[in-house]
Amino acid sequence: MDTSNPRQPSISRDQVLVAHAVLMIARTSLSQDDFAQALSSQLHRMIPAKASAKDVPDFEALDRSNDTATFLKASGNWLRRVGRWLSGEIELPSWIEEAWVEALDGEFREHCLNELASRHGLTGARALGGDACPVGVFGQLVARLGQTVELGSTILADGRIDAEDVPMLPDFIDRLKSVEARCGELRAKAEEALSREGRGRSLVPVRAFVGGERKATR
Repeated sequence: MDTSNPRQPSISRDQVLVAHAVLMIARTSLSQDDFAQALSSQLHRMIPAKASAKDVPDFEALDRSNDTATFLKASGNWLRRVGRWLSGEIELPSWIEEAWVEALDGEFREHCLNELASRHGLTGARALGGDACPVGVFGQLVARLGQTVELGSTILADGRIDAEDVPMLPDFIDRLKSVEARCGELRAKAEEALSREGRGRSLVPVRAFVGGERKATR
């Protein structure tokens, strides 16, 4: 899915976020309720104080309380708030954006990150923290590379990329962006290890898009 031009974005950042959430709900078995609960969970995980201050219900805590009436009331109120954001009736507040992306499922999250990043000429690479598993990222890279090669082989079967390939190009671009992002993550991790061991060389920084900010890693 590509909802914007990377050089001259035609829609706002919050509209991109909403568009990917709406698409996910339409194309998967996840309902609006599921997304609302996932968003609540991410907000309480990432910014618990802010979430509480903004009356975001903590469904895990409510579930433990066994207070059915309170749970249903909080659930209904929160679902209506999320529904207004999804419909565009109310603008998505900036403090929710990062958790909103994390609440997206799998490839929808990745496509959203890639699109947001491409609006600034970046890739959707994520910073790998100390507990992150580079083997998992490498596995994702191999899988996505295989998918990209498969589709690219079909597109380039005649040695050209032309008008006949247009229906396949959006998916091809998404796969290429995913490969670029995973490469960026692994390269950043490798450079970090080199630097930590005092053997870093003069390397070109990887410009990554992490949590809505530009970051350069060496």
